[in-house]
Amino acid sequence: MACLILPMRRQLLRLAGALLCSPVLARAADNGLPRAVRQRIVATLDAPLPTVLNVQHLALIRRFNIGWSPVENGAPMLNPAYPLGKGDTLKLAMQAIASQDAALAAQRLMEAALLLPHFVHMADLKPGSYANGKAPFTLTARHLTLLRQQSWMPLDMLGMEAEDYLAEGYWPTPSVDGKRPYGDFTNYPVEMAQALGLPVRQQANGNLAITPTLRTELEALHQQTMPALQVFVREAGLRRNTV
Repeated sequence: MACLILPMRRQLLRLAGALLCSPVLARAADNGLPRAVRQRIVATLDAPLPTVLNVQHLALIRRFNIGWSPVENGAPMLNPAYPLGKGDTLKLAMQAIASQDAALAAQRLMEAALLLPHFVHMADLKPGSYANGKAPFTLTARHLTLLRQQSWMPLDMLGMEAEDYLAEGYWPTPSVDGKRPYGDFTNYPVEMAQALGLPVRQQANGNLAITPTLRTELEALHQQTMPALQVFVREAGLRRNTV
């Protein structure tokens, strides 16, 4: 079945991971959220970022379902269709924080989503083999370096308001910038090489370049940042709980 081609901004908003082509992630079922819950979500996104990551935030982060944005070069994102995995997101959030307060659960979920880019700097995980679905994933020091180098886009740069996300049946979740995932360069493998201390040469025209072999290796490594982040959110231990 051919992929549906959408304008770039709507891809950023409406798609998670393989959402463009996967019937499994076709659409969230959360477009019937109670009005009070929707209002709390919008108010949370308008409020200052929490400065403390509390136990409820951590419980939600542990359940985060990391997807892959198909925009530009692709990049990890918090799955906007199923941020806590398949099922009713609001109910899953209430279970995670052990509360029957739906509005509070939605608030904590949005706060945890906003804290995700900071979590990768607040927590740590030793390299090694970790369970990740049907096959284990080997997390390396390179993966950890890249996770901390990634450029997360603020929600106000994704092209639509929170109400528009919710009206489409999706949660307003953050994404790494698929065009410039590691900083200022669209030539992202060069920035990856710089971050990892790998050979980068300057061409006669002043542009930075890497070998074709290294480019292929780093492009594959970039794809691995999705499972790396998934393992990280589930397993990493906090070094501090303040932003």
